[in-house]
Amino acid sequence: MANKAIQYRLEWVLVWFIVWIFERLGQRKASNLGGWLSRKIGPRLSVHKLARRNMKLSLPELDDTEIDRNLVQMWDNLGRNVAEIPFLKDILADPEAIEIVGAEYLDARKEANEAAFFATAHYGPWELVGNVGVYSGVKTMGIYRAANNPLVDAFFQNKRLSDHYGFSPKGAEGARSILTLVREKGNIVLLNDQKLNTGISVPFFGRDAMTAPAIAEIALKKKIPIYPTRNDRLGNGKFRLTIYPPLDIEVTGDRTQDVYAILKAINECYEDWIRERPDHWFWVHNRWID
Repeated sequence: MANKAIQYRLEWVLVWFIVWIFERLGQRKASNLGGWLSRKIGPRLSVHKLARRNMKLSLPELDDTEIDRNLVQMWDNLGRNVAEIPFLKDILADPEAIEIVGAEYLDARKEANEAAFFATAHYGPWELVGNVGVYSGVKTMGIYRAANNPLVDAFFQNKRLSDHYGFSPKGAEGARSILTLVREKGNIVLLNDQKLNTGISVPFFGRDAMTAPAIAEIALKKKIPIYPTRNDRLGNGKFRLTIYPPLDIEVTGDRTQDVYAILKAINECYEDWIRERPDHWFWVHNRWID
């Protein structure tokens, strides 16, 4: 136990120091440095082979050169995401930094005064999906996987929190937070693109992928709209947040069939985004059933 506590403290010191450097550099230089470091380190990691295999199986139309180029840019995006964490509050508060497409859906959702799901993925600058809360002024909660190190987790959460965007870890606490926010007519952001062994098998790029069903189950039970939402990098420190129309799924009354239909529709949205910009998705996820 003592060794673990020391390990956590040392990891926290390292993370604090790296973030301190990023903050001294400023957003643009920090983002460039984070992207450069990740491009140099990422392809040397063992998970790079998994990412390459995933992309090759999912996008067979890409040749080896295109796959290698997209994977390098995938690492670049990840490095930039990490380096930009200290600046998230500033980015979200800057109306010139993020172009919003589909703002009318946020306006309509606010006018209706109803809870809403925003289904997104580990795609592009995914942290900036918090702008759905900043723009609408509606309490918004993102459900995330907590870091193994509680000191590091608390440190990053403090950097990411804003007046209109909070976080709750996956699991029982996350489930309670979702239900609370539903009652309060808030926004719930879910990154529903990771493998859940206890989930439901749903096609993703033509292969079965175990998919978390909670978003579909709650949406059906509480009659909550689901808005597919993505973030893109535009270059020069600019971003685009796109909110799509709410999913229009015919509800048959067969719970199993309806949950499957919703999850399949969400996965198809992800497929469209990823085919458009393969470098924007985090391919290192062990997403499929092998």
